[in-house]
Amino acid sequence: MKFFQELNESRMYRRLEQMNGKDIHAIAERLFEHLLALQIFANENIDLASKYSKQIMTQQAFDGFRTSMPDLYNLIAVILNQNKYDHVVKPDPGVGIPELRMRRNLRDLSAKKFNNNDYSQMMLMLQRRFENLPKILFQLRRQISEWDSLSANSRKSIIRRLLTQMREKGMQSDFYRQLENLNL
Repeated sequence: MKFFQELNESRMYRRLEQMNGKDIHAIAERLFEHLLALQIFANENIDLASKYSKQIMTQQAFDGFRTSMPDLYNLIAVILNQNKYDHVVKPDPGVGIPELRMRRNLRDLSAKKFNNNDYSQMMLMLQRRFENLPKILFQLRRQISEWDSLSANSRKSIIRRLLTQMREKGMQSDFYRQLENLNL
């Protein structure tokens, strides 16, 4: 239960109004960072990734922002329903998510059947759809896709770089603390 308490305490967006005036590209960048962190968790601590994915998959319709759901769920919901939230975020129809693949990967993660190759393909698809991502996220995506072949020092370096990228925007998500614990 401590895990869920930490998720609730360190949420990036507790209310929809906190996204007010954000560009959909900024939301897409946060989503990409979260999915990279989830991929690291899946490789390092499948139980943690599974718990998080199970919580998200309880409302797998992604039909709207929910204050009771974790940041990743809400980021997905806002991007999938951009027109519904055009009063809060600036939409861009070019920004999209391979929804079925994402659902499959989250479902597999919740069942502890993580396939790093499939997840990496999904991340590559997202990278192509999210045009304005920083180059550092491209590098991290490539490195994380080869997680099993990396040394312990390389893994820690990747985690530090992702933490720095997440911290740069001044908003700590519900993943930040768990990712920081992996970096010890």
